[in-house]
Amino acid sequence: MNYTIAAIVPALALAACIPGEIRNSVAEQEEGTEAIRFGEVSFIQLAPGVWQHTTYLDLPGFGPIPSNGLLVVDGDHTLLVDTAWTDFQTEQILRWAEQVQARPVRAAVITHAHRDKMGGIAALHQAGVDTWAHPLTNALAPENGFQPAKNAILFTDDGWAIGDAAIALAPLRIYFPGGAHTLDNITIGLPEHGLAFGGCMIKDSKARTLGNLADADVENYASSVRNFSSAFPDASIIAMSHSPAEGRKAIARTLDLANDL
Repeated sequence: MNYTIAAIVPALALAACIPGEIRNSVAEQEEGTEAIRFGEVSFIQLAPGVWQHTTYLDLPGFGPIPSNGLLVVDGDHTLLVDTAWTDFQTEQILRWAEQVQARPVRAAVITHAHRDKMGGIAALHQAGVDTWAHPLTNALAPENGFQPAKNAILFTDDGWAIGDAAIALAPLRIYFPGGAHTLDNITIGLPEHGLAFGGCMIKDSKARTLGNLADADVENYASSVRNFSSAFPDASIIAMSHSPAEGRKAIARTLDLANDL
């Protein structure tokens, strides 16, 4: 085996969500936007009080790989959807929320147990942020080298978060569509903003593949995408982990790819 490739393969496994196709470059990720840079983090406003945070992991042979999450204003505080790749980057997200927005992060939800989604969870715990995740995410986290979230989210049989999580994470609407990119992937809706976050399950409208399927629920991927679409029928802004936000054509393209599995 080529030794360069041999060195990259473990890194790809660690990154977990990186697909079989090359992701958007930094320029493509932020082209046409009014991105605000703060240290290693970029922030783009998707809706009033809703910001997308983007951080990059530089992999040899692949370049900087973007990963997106959300910051959502809730009164005098903000809610965080997913960490950055690293603790250091996540600390910068927390600092931006507190120092620039004057709304410190009070709680965070993790959408699955991969590095691009919870690689910075230790920084959240160090800062005293209340963290939430699917029970399976918490079970898988130590196996992947991460601290589990402090709290497990309870879901109804039809996939909606209930109980303490629904209260603590409001106004976020937390929805488990079923297994797709991973068995534990959850999604987020903000109905008042016409926005939904599909995480790593949803790919952009020009995607050629569904990316890394190593931990995927291939059999149920398509049905889970349909569930996501039905859960947030009025969402016109579809945000996702590794591409810029766009319209519902991203869901349609993802479903086309999933139907071909």
